[in-house]
Amino acid sequence: MTPPNPPITQVKICGVTQPGQAQAIAELGADYLGINFWPHSKRYLPWKTAATWLPDLPPTIKPVGVFVNPDVDLLLEIADTGLLHAFQLHGDESAPFCHELQRRGLTIIKAFQVRNPSTLDLVSTFQVHDILLDAYHPSERGGLGHTFPWELAQNFRTRQPDHALWLAGGLTHENVNNAVRGVRPAVVDVASGVEDDQPGIKNLQKVMLFLQSARNP
Repeated sequence: MTPPNPPITQVKICGVTQPGQAQAIAELGADYLGINFWPHSKRYLPWKTAATWLPDLPPTIKPVGVFVNPDVDLLLEIADTGLLHAFQLHGDESAPFCHELQRRGLTIIKAFQVRNPSTLDLVSTFQVHDILLDAYHPSERGGLGHTFPWELAQNFRTRQPDHALWLAGGLTHENVNNAVRGVRPAVVDVASGVEDDQPGIKNLQKVMLFLQSARNP
């Protein structure tokens, strides 16, 4: 469970597809490593592939699996391996669905695409500690490089101070320091903002700059 107000905002590098880059990102000091197991994602990685190298990661970085409307049995099977720290649900999963997974011992990060202020009303119906707010898109599920009005995230922090807010959507090393100062999220989450032209292939220089900017706002 992520502290709602860590002394330093933590960083998740998401959409990693290569074991060598995962190791390098861990060595650079990222807190979380996101791996996308949604088959329709541009950064999709099959679970069986990730499972071959996840055990080699150092304990300083926490792997997070990203799923969209997954099957419960699949999540429980993966959870039994002990290779993932948390399960990020980026689809239309219901509050009862999330609560049942938590009851079974899974750490859940529930993602919401922020379309307007009414999104925050929906969030309040979920008894999930870790909440990720991302930019809205009618068909894609994150990783687009689009921001959303951060004042909505600030509003969420005010209304739900006991939740750990994960902030995503269009973050780069050039704007993450403003996001950290203005929103004070527990975690900032980046995918496309540390890539060049190829989804899933990270620019490690951008990763380093992002980490520096996020932690020195």
